[in-house]
Amino acid sequence: MNFEINPYVGAGRIKFGMTGKQVQEILQIEPQKFSKTPLCDELTDAYPFCHVFYKGNGNCEAIEFFGPAGVTIQGNTLIGKPYEKVSSLFKELDRTLEEDEVGFISYKYGISVYSSDLQRVEGVLAFEEGYYD
Repeated sequence: MNFEINPYVGAGRIKFGMTGKQVQEILQIEPQKFSKTPLCDELTDAYPFCHVFYKGNGNCEAIEFFGPAGVTIQGNTLIGKPYEKVSSLFKELDRTLEEDEVGFISYKYGISVYSSDLQRVEGVLAFEEGYYD
């Protein structure tokens, strides 16, 4: 499946604020539910190409994509692309980019990018306003 990230709105037809049932209706797949961390009170919906995170009220607050999902922002493909190419693009777009040893966060565009070895982009998290607060 392909998803164009619309910063702070959602990705593809999935919008932040949707319920798990609404997301499931869009994706037409029944997810497996799991707790992402032992300290997490909310269950995460696991699909074959993404994990959907919910707030206490049951509304979507973030979507973590990984292969085989096709993820783009402003027409630029992210997953599977060289990390340095994606990082350079975002450094031009967002002067406040926060980079660490496994990727970066762009608060301007509401996404974070993950690469375990900084070679290829393995995952992209699209999040709503205030997710990291």
